[in-house]
Amino acid sequence: MSIGGFYLLSTEVLASDPCAIQHPFNPPKKDLAGTCHNCGMMRPMWARTFYHYELAGEKKEVCSLHCLAETTLNSGKEPENVQVALYSDPYTMVPAESAFYVVGSKARGTMTMQSKLAFASEKEAMDFAAQCGGTVVGFKKAFAMATASFQKENQKIAQNRLHKGKIVEPVDNKDICPVCNMYPARFPKNKCQIQTKGGQVVHFCSTQCMFEYFKNPGKYEPENMQPQLIWVVDYNSGSWIYGKNAFYVVGSTEAGCMGKEAFPFMNKAAAEKFSEEKKGLILGFSDVTIDKILL
Repeated sequence: MSIGGFYLLSTEVLASDPCAIQHPFNPPKKDLAGTCHNCGMMRPMWARTFYHYELAGEKKEVCSLHCLAETTLNSGKEPENVQVALYSDPYTMVPAESAFYVVGSKARGTMTMQSKLAFASEKEAMDFAAQCGGTVVGFKKAFAMATASFQKENQKIAQNRLHKGKIVEPVDNKDICPVCNMYPARFPKNKCQIQTKGGQVVHFCSTQCMFEYFKNPGKYEPENMQPQLIWVVDYNSGSWIYGKNAFYVVGSTEAGCMGKEAFPFMNKAAAEKFSEEKKGLILGFSDVTIDKILL
């Protein structure tokens, strides 16, 4: 069993198993657009459990209730105007507060071992649970369950990402940072990487080198590399985290392997504590540049 979803052979529902609705979609539904800002998973595949919501006035989207719970805890802010896709009709999104969730059925979820699937009516949810197992609850209960389990699930997700090659540990004396020619494996607290749409993995010794690369990738690579997944290491835990969703502290008194660094944190409160102790400015991924790092 793996975390993050399971590939089924049917295009919709296997006649022999009414609970085996295809999730994720394979091939992806190209007429659906969106990307989870928390983990990078794409709506064309994970549409049945997708969410739209607002956080501090900014519109966001995530692939699952797991990622919604994780984002809420890491940001320290409550999500607003939460909309959820219907499991049986992923093209339709409804207010999460009005949805009925089937928790713990044998149908597959996303980013969790215990699926939490949204339905438009209580009757539809009850009928699904009668066939496929699980308990019918409201959004608040389902969200609380996702919040309570996300840390344990993240450990399994990290193992799964490494096993499937979604994250690749750098190999010493082999993988070289294209910017400074150092070995990223020797800098476990500063290493980071991108995976391109073509499947290539580019390792960096530090966020300084990664953002320098982003400024002028053609200088370091012969081809136009298009990043699809970006992974950095959480400064506190040493765990890999999704780079686009991290909180970065630039301009601190702390030094990395290249000197000045954008130190990544999964949790905003942890970034704030670091900033208080070591100075520096907290930025989101889209606001970080090599120029700001080197100031």
